[in-house]
Amino acid sequence: MHIVQRLAEEGASVAFTGRSNDKGLEVQERFRSQGLNATYIRSDVSIEEQVREAVETTVKTFGGLDILVNNAAATDIAGSGRQDSHVDELPTEIWDQTFKVAAYGTFWTSKYSIPHMRKAGGGSIVNITAASSTRAITGRPSYQASKGAVNALTRQLAIDYAPEAIRCNAVVVGFINTGEQGMRMLLKNENFISQIRKTIPTPRLGDPRDIANAVLFFASDESVYVTGTMLPVDGGLTARLGIPDTSSKDVLNPS
Repeated sequence: MHIVQRLAEEGASVAFTGRSNDKGLEVQERFRSQGLNATYIRSDVSIEEQVREAVETTVKTFGGLDILVNNAAATDIAGSGRQDSHVDELPTEIWDQTFKVAAYGTFWTSKYSIPHMRKAGGGSIVNITAASSTRAITGRPSYQASKGAVNALTRQLAIDYAPEAIRCNAVVVGFINTGEQGMRMLLKNENFISQIRKTIPTPRLGDPRDIANAVLFFASDESVYVTGTMLPVDGGLTARLGIPDTSSKDVLNPS
């Protein structure tokens, strides 16, 4: 919701989708009480017809469409890693559903949004992907592979539609403190936190607003000459090579 809020704060009229009608309407009212123009549309991005209807409803509501942000991911499946485990243990239906949300969802929203962007004379597609899709971590193969597919689709859309002034970029997300229950449990684990701090060069964890600010850049005319870019917002996570620090005395002079 931080992305919706950040775009609306800058004057955008924003339609956002989700599967929970009660939660969606509650968030809509919260935004509107702040004077923000945000409209909830119930839609499941893993179902093509619902995606098409959501795009059409957005166009009818606002009179057009020139920015698309693809932020959906099957975190309810992949978040814990218990269902989305190693390939030899991975149920095909988990793989399918994860791809339906991230890869197919991004394909469908782009497919039905691009004609409206063309009518508007251009537009910006911003895909949210994951740092783990550019490297490799233990477990969650369907999540990493689905986000890797989004990375490839980002580049393809950028090249195919650049002549029509339709840009496509990706925000590559690192470890972000979303404030959700699962995240709160992880942050209480001192061993986990110590390992995370060894991995991320910056002295703090990422905040959802860090992601929202990157999306705002890609959505605005400030990035009008930028397309096909994968921007890591990860505190330096993917810039660091995961080997021991050879400048450490303990490494150079083991006892």
